[in-house]
Amino acid sequence: MSVRPTPRSFPRSLNAALTGAMLAGLATLGAGFAACAIAATPSPSAAEDAGYALFGGKPVEFERTGGKIVGVYVPNWEPVELIERVPPQSLTHVLYAFLRLCGPGQLEKDAAKCVGKRDFEIGTGPVDERFNAAFLRYKQRAPHLKIVASVGGWAGSDPIFHMADDPARRAVFAASAQRFLREHPAFDGIDIDWEHPGNNGAPNGVQLGSPRDGQAYADLMTDMRRALDALTAETGRPYLLTSAVNPMSSIVSHINFKQASGPLDLVFMMSYDFYGGWSSVAGHHSTLKSSGADTDDSLERAVRNLESAGMPRAKLVAGVAMYGRGFTGVTVPKAGSAKTAAYPGGEGAQSYREIASRLLDTRGNGKQGYRTEWDPVTQSWSLFNPKLRLWMGYDDPRAVLLKGRYARGHGLAGVFAWELSQDNGDVLNAMNRGVGNLVLAPAERPPRASAATQKEPRP
Repeated sequence: MSVRPTPRSFPRSLNAALTGAMLAGLATLGAGFAACAIAATPSPSAAEDAGYALFGGKPVEFERTGGKIVGVYVPNWEPVELIERVPPQSLTHVLYAFLRLCGPGQLEKDAAKCVGKRDFEIGTGPVDERFNAAFLRYKQRAPHLKIVASVGGWAGSDPIFHMADDPARRAVFAASAQRFLREHPAFDGIDIDWEHPGNNGAPNGVQLGSPRDGQAYADLMTDMRRALDALTAETGRPYLLTSAVNPMSSIVSHINFKQASGPLDLVFMMSYDFYGGWSSVAGHHSTLKSSGADTDDSLERAVRNLESAGMPRAKLVAGVAMYGRGFTGVTVPKAGSAKTAAYPGGEGAQSYREIASRLLDTRGNGKQGYRTEWDPVTQSWSLFNPKLRLWMGYDDPRAVLLKGRYARGHGLAGVFAWELSQDNGDVLNAMNRGVGNLVLAPAERPPRASAATQKEPRP
């Protein structure tokens, strides 16, 4: 199955501002590139400790022993059966993508949902009713599950730019969010998916953003918290307020997170899409550690950025990508390498489900001319085809185990991923095991690799 054009696509017009920090860091690597050489036989312990087949291609049942969030986006353009196939203990949070605002900046495809709606109210339609019913059914099997309605998305955030700086418009939106939650009882809160305050990247051909957006973001969170608390007083149910953000310093440094940290329950750090077709150089788009000491291209750096801005790490959720991004014309698979274009396919991306079925064998080794590459500097895996000069970074289950362990060991709230339809079960399994959840019904344990075939990284 080909990957859908993802709303996580990075705004092209932000290229100069956001890749500048990367390039500055790359200039300092020097001899560090030699240290970034691919390890031939990393330790096998990451896979052996999992207790199940990492590349089994199906969901495994877990017991929620880790005490951490395991969340995933569920897109409303996919069938409702998508969520019903997931073992109920494998998730703690679902982010429903997406609700949109009506009025200035609304998407043309949302016109039907906005008939009879005021500017800055949430547009709803039959698809939202279907998912509300499906989530209610699913929560009978998973009563612990929290489901938040995600408002915006990269291409769907334009109305937020028109709304957030105006108290009266914020009030209209907040009242609409209350009404949505009253009418859709499966939902436990609202997620504000305003990914790039200050610069929308013109995804719909209209450039939006101003220096006021950073304070407007905080004021929006304050007003939303007040509205949700008022709804709690009315219904007796607590409601979550969460936010998904681009965690790079060029965005985070302009947002008043010191104010926003109080109203927000969780921040979902989109610690992926650091590189893509918009980048001037090639790089792995979703790594645990940065490619250079000062390079803003990793989960670890994302945590530092948000914490420095005023968000406590206990509210931060680490991002995992259920898809890869890559490049053509690459001769050396490492950050900063020259490239000619984006990887073939929509948005230069490919779902993990397709990667696993076409390019990986049952032990996670590359095939079809590709080889898997382990980078000990960034703690990441990628696929490289030297003959075709194709390189793609992706969140291999072995890397996801390390991200989960990082979240657990560094006091983060947990892990989440974009998005469920792109996985075959391997990534969600690794998210669970990485944060410490135990396997309930393990598959047959894979045989121990010989010294010549060991490929897993050191945890």
